[in-house]
Amino acid sequence: MRSTIALVIKKQNKGEHDQQVTLFTKKYGKSDFMCRGIRKKGAKLAGHLGLLCVSDVGFVLGKRLKVLTSACDREHFPAIKRDLAKFNAAQHIVALVDGYILAEERDEDMFNLIVGALDYLNRKEMEERDLKFFLRYFEFKFLSALGYEPEDKTVVRAFHGERVALSESELDEIEHVFHDHFHNIYPLAHS
Repeated sequence: MRSTIALVIKKQNKGEHDQQVTLFTKKYGKSDFMCRGIRKKGAKLAGHLGLLCVSDVGFVLGKRLKVLTSACDREHFPAIKRDLAKFNAAQHIVALVDGYILAEERDEDMFNLIVGALDYLNRKEMEERDLKFFLRYFEFKFLSALGYEPEDKTVVRAFHGERVALSESELDEIEHVFHDHFHNIYPLAHS
């Protein structure tokens, strides 16, 4: 049996009682796992593998997929789940992970960036503009970690308090620029 820390980024029902769960793990990168019987009433793993939950997981190698055998949640980010705007921001973050992180590529720094971003989002009170600013900063850091660091570092300087103020329209423009960067990474998969 193997174990790791994992973030639940996607779930898909399979059959009557099973689920295929996509996890972004600290030791093994992004991977799909089978959860047998998780949708049965009283299933022991059900409460530990919610969407956006960070858990310690154990698994064995199956014929086609890894099979989860244990899970114990560490963090489930309750403030994110109570706030629709924060939840949508978190969904954007995990969608980037699902869309742009290659399967089975171990990257502890990326794992720490993602979980750190969700933790920050969970702890901080944010107005709409603050949330946009946070997402643009996260996208910059994410692109940089992938090796596609944008030349314009305005959002990073502003985040670190260098007296750079960004308007909502400037944040929207940065969003479009970053969207183009993401589109250029894997244009066929995300058109």
